[in-house]
Amino acid sequence: MPLSRTVREICIPLAEYPHVGADASLRDAFVSLREGLTTGRRYRHVLVLNAQRELIGLLGMRDILRGLFPDYLRSQELGHRAQGPLPDFPSLTLIWAETCQQQCKEAARRPVRAFMGPVPARVGIDDPITKAAYLMVIHDISMLPVTEGVGLVGVVRMIDVFNEAARAILDE
Repeated sequence: MPLSRTVREICIPLAEYPHVGADASLRDAFVSLREGLTTGRRYRHVLVLNAQRELIGLLGMRDILRGLFPDYLRSQELGHRAQGPLPDFPSLTLIWAETCQQQCKEAARRPVRAFMGPVPARVGIDDPITKAAYLMVIHDISMLPVTEGVGLVGVVRMIDVFNEAARAILDE
């Protein structure tokens, strides 16, 4: 029965998942994510690890792109997120388009720490896949860090949990 299996059986090992150090730049995150995509797997996040290789944050594609925005497109960002974009922001992107390539290269030097998000939940390597499914739905996330004891060993992705559910439903 697919959903009665454990996270261990669908976990992607840390060595195979994009990750960077806490002092990395956005450019480093681009490199790591792009290298991960060359494996044929669809990665959407980069794990941010401290010097002790402990997970301290997550950086999604959206976070990385947000980090490239000029300050005038990021101002008031947190305050308007729930309300939608500010009316003048789309027109400001036309200004950004004129200097985007150079500005992006400069912005790519920014530290990932400034744009990474928190780790809302984790799952243990021997936890059932049903627990991973529950945590992903409750926290509205598409990836969970996987731990064994206190150490990070990998991740489990929504697509892999979904495929296990599909196998159970479709009797595969």
